[in-house]
Amino acid sequence: MATMRANEKILGAAERLFAERGFEVSLREIAVAAGQRNHSAVQYHFGDKAGLVNALYESRMAPLNRRRRELIAEIRATGRARDLPALVRAYLAPLAEHVLAHRGTSWHLRLTSRYVLAGGHRAWPFSSEHYAGMTELVALLTDVLPGLSDERLRVVNLHIVMVLADLEQRLSSDLDEPQATAAITDLHTTTEAILTASP
Repeated sequence: MATMRANEKILGAAERLFAERGFEVSLREIAVAAGQRNHSAVQYHFGDKAGLVNALYESRMAPLNRRRRELIAEIRATGRARDLPALVRAYLAPLAEHVLAHRGTSWHLRLTSRYVLAGGHRAWPFSSEHYAGMTELVALLTDVLPGLSDERLRVVNLHIVMVLADLEQRLSSDLDEPQATAAITDLHTTTEAILTASP
């Protein structure tokens, strides 16, 4: 149990520090922020920085992927596989629900926004093993919008991530629940508009 608590503290500190300052934050700084007396605690639990980042995405993406796949299953079961608003909801609802449910305790979207902007070899901010829901959803979107390009999908992803990262930040200070809900409704509208806009 103590090991689990240490893991959770390290993951929480890492998520916050990476979101605030980027991936150059040292493992020693993360250990200190997590209240670990042993400054090698991060290496003990996660190996190296890559292992820590992968563990962060494991902790966040596994439930998000499950939720997205539930929404897709519901869409298929109700014959709405060509219903664009339903597909947009399946795209962003898991992230939006996470932001609302973890007000003040999660930095996931702010971390993801840094990951997206940092570039790297992966175009999407998802660990490959937690990508199944998004892969299925992109296939459905492409069926509905045959001309949908990878670049347009990237713009959509940037839009969703950046707006929700901003919302996550605002929820930690002065934004109330009705304002947050209205912002998410607007995000649905703007996401659908980006997807359907003429090239």
